[in-house]
Amino acid sequence: MTADQVVQVESSLGWTSKRQFPSNRRTRSRAASGFLVVPVLVPVLLLALAGRSAAQDTWTPTSTTNPPTGRNAHTALWTGSKMVVWGGSPDGSSGLNTGSIYDPVADAWTTTSTTNAPTGRARHTAVWTGSKMIVWGGATSGWVSTGGVYDPVTDGWTAISTASAPTARYYHMAVWTGSKMVIWGGSGGSGYVNTGGVYDPVTDMWAATSTTNAPTARHYHTAVWTGSKVVIWGGSGGSGHVNTGGVYDPVTDNWTATSTTNAPTQRAHHAAVWTGSKMVVWGGSGGSGYVNTGAVYDPTADTWTTMSTTNAPTGRAGQTAVWTGSRMVVWGGVDTQWENTGGLYDPATDTWAATSTTSAPTPRTTHTAVWTGSRMVIWGGWNGSVLLNTGGVYSNPALLPPEPTAADFYTVTPCRLADTRNSAGPSGGPALVAGAVRSFPVSGICAIPSTANAVSVNLTVTQPAAQGHLILYAGDAAGPPPVSNINFTPGLTRANNAIILLATDGGMINVMNKSTGSVDLVLDVTGYFQ
Repeated sequence: MTADQVVQVESSLGWTSKRQFPSNRRTRSRAASGFLVVPVLVPVLLLALAGRSAAQDTWTPTSTTNPPTGRNAHTALWTGSKMVVWGGSPDGSSGLNTGSIYDPVADAWTTTSTTNAPTGRARHTAVWTGSKMIVWGGATSGWVSTGGVYDPVTDGWTAISTASAPTARYYHMAVWTGSKMVIWGGSGGSGYVNTGGVYDPVTDMWAATSTTNAPTARHYHTAVWTGSKVVIWGGSGGSGHVNTGGVYDPVTDNWTATSTTNAPTQRAHHAAVWTGSKMVVWGGSGGSGYVNTGAVYDPTADTWTTMSTTNAPTGRAGQTAVWTGSRMVVWGGVDTQWENTGGLYDPATDTWAATSTTSAPTPRTTHTAVWTGSRMVIWGGWNGSVLLNTGGVYSNPALLPPEPTAADFYTVTPCRLADTRNSAGPSGGPALVAGAVRSFPVSGICAIPSTANAVSVNLTVTQPAAQGHLILYAGDAAGPPPVSNINFTPGLTRANNAIILLATDGGMINVMNKSTGSVDLVLDVTGYFQ
């Protein structure tokens, strides 16, 4: 497709207009008192550790009973048990302030309240704080700088302050840091912007982001949160599509440019996900048309690694992407036609595999997608003629975190594997660093043999400096699974039980601190599987 044809399709989507818009494995943390809680193991637990038989990927349609009205340019996020859909455009020129909550287990929709909800809008942003949804910005017949906080438990809305808020805009990006929302970029009445703001929902206050060394003004870019910084990349600005970006540190309010060496070609309407250690960028539209190329960015080394295009989906824009814990799943979008195809990218092997089209949702773009911890749910969008209120649930056993084969459980006298309050060492201090991963040895400690493939542990967090959660996983896994083993808030000590897989190369356990502050960890073992 030529560049002129790209512009024609994007114009039909509303992308070039300033006035139109185009687990069953997941467990909840449970607090426990004290520093050692011995778990009660039942036969169901052993069944859960049985190996899963191989199966093909499948699609299941979402219920069409009481869903939201058809729309695109809306937002959707995952709460840990349900998907919340809100806003969007029903006709390409106006905005909605309605939404619904989808329960994939019950396959049922529940309408969200509109009392005190923000005004209708599309191309806004939404983040999940761990208990509430924050929406901000967007546009209907004009751009807005307002927003609201939605509590799905009470089905209630609370307006957020506009004092010192960023200027009105849409097509911006937003991330949740664990305690604050960072928004940046977009376009509004004054054109493209490279400004942003940091919103604290506890104090209901905004602080402007620095523009010193910030990326050039743009919209249609992507943003990911690394655990300590925001990475912005790509998009389209006053000089056209770009392949530049920046890393923003909300603690120091400083920007650092991303390298352009081996970076993907200039593009917008692309997709990006965070793997736990790297950002994966793929697809989009550039000066030469739609692309099916991408690259993996390491913010620590400030380096790009080109992705394979073998078996990759066709070049496209407006697709969605989710990170499963081991792979990126991209789906839908538009190229020479609207698509209902997609692909699974494994960064560990740099390989692609196609998603099934059997029973897949109808082709579409400007839809949404969330990862539940075991499945991908896509919904809504536009197929070139109709705004859709349908969707689908994608399941693929290959996307789930690996499980050990059937095993026997052996108890041990409760024993301490690690305590970061102790002096520095492999099983001691220092405290877990914000946004970082640390490995702890297991084999040979506390009578755990090298043949063990999983351990039953009690984990305790104490002296947390910020709100967040920990993810424990096998030391040789490609990345952390999309789960939380324990959640915490500043000043409180919490404990929880978990069963953690062990690495095959020495029984290491990785611990990721998903917060903006340090935290101490005490890890006790009560038994093992082999």
